[in-house]
Amino acid sequence: MAYHSHRDPYLAADLTFTNDKITWVHDGETLEVMMSWEKPIMAKMAELTVSEGDKVLECGFGMGILSDEIQKRNPGHHTIVESHPQVIVKARAWAVGKSNVKIIEGDWIDLKDVPGRFNAILMDTYCDGDLHRTFNWFCRNKGHHNCKVSWWNFSGGTTSAFMKLNWEDVEFTEVTGLDAPENSYYNRNNYYVPVKTLPRTPATYGVLLSSNISISNTETMHIRKVYGDTVLLVCSDPSNPNLEIQDVSGKSVMFKCKGVYSINDGLLVMTGGNNMIVKRGGTWVDKKANELVVGDMLYKSDNTEVEITKIEFDSSDTVYDMFKVNIDNNYFVNNILIRKGEDHA
Repeated sequence: MAYHSHRDPYLAADLTFTNDKITWVHDGETLEVMMSWEKPIMAKMAELTVSEGDKVLECGFGMGILSDEIQKRNPGHHTIVESHPQVIVKARAWAVGKSNVKIIEGDWIDLKDVPGRFNAILMDTYCDGDLHRTFNWFCRNKGHHNCKVSWWNFSGGTTSAFMKLNWEDVEFTEVTGLDAPENSYYNRNNYYVPVKTLPRTPATYGVLLSSNISISNTETMHIRKVYGDTVLLVCSDPSNPNLEIQDVSGKSVMFKCKGVYSINDGLLVMTGGNNMIVKRGGTWVDKKANELVVGDMLYKSDNTEVEITKIEFDSSDTVYDMFKVNIDNNYFVNNILIRKGEDHA
């Protein structure tokens, strides 16, 4: 794996393809992108992560070695994301006649706003500046519970937190007997395939502290911040809003996060795990916030609907103060119906 500072030159480079490797020249030095000796590694990676019928995301096509191994496992759907224009041509030619394969041109991180989750996410990109900064978060937002995640172990070992993308409980399987000629990226005769199994975790459904929340029950509740403490304001009769302060201990918590979705210029601002009820194709369905698309209809507390016309994702380093609501009821945020929190399905 080359340093990500090479990314722009790499994407603009004229690659050389032979039967046993892909190479390019950078600052007068010939660098390998991928080599055929990696096949035992890629075979083990697919074996450990992909089951028949799975929805699989593969980041980086390369020589198609991992793609071949994934196809041997009979996935239900196989999405491949590739950024280099010459490799994209190779990937599209390889995909001809494979009805379960979809080739996407661009960067894997751009899929953050695309609806859908995966049973397996496999990462083998080159010159990737987003990998260590964003891949952990990306997988937690795009993987089903029990999703198997694997990636290129540049360290060759099992202890580097940087290599493990700061995940805990990464499992390693050794591949021995590698016959790698001298190259620019890996020169050991053994390799440890990392696999992280994403846990089944409760959905995060945060809203900005400035938002109003109304419970769709016999009470109407609003959340506000008073003197640094978060409180619930409750009234039993919404038509006569004599609000009373209630303690929210055990029902809510304030937290900070990066990466939030803004719907219709701030009508809703929330994390990707928010459970929503939206009308799509004339039918009301449950969706996560990161699965919403322009054209979905939202239900309002006055029994009308509003169309989603704009979805923006803030991938910057901006830190938001959010409010996680742990209640059994459906509720309204800014008069928009929000689904009660549940475990990821």
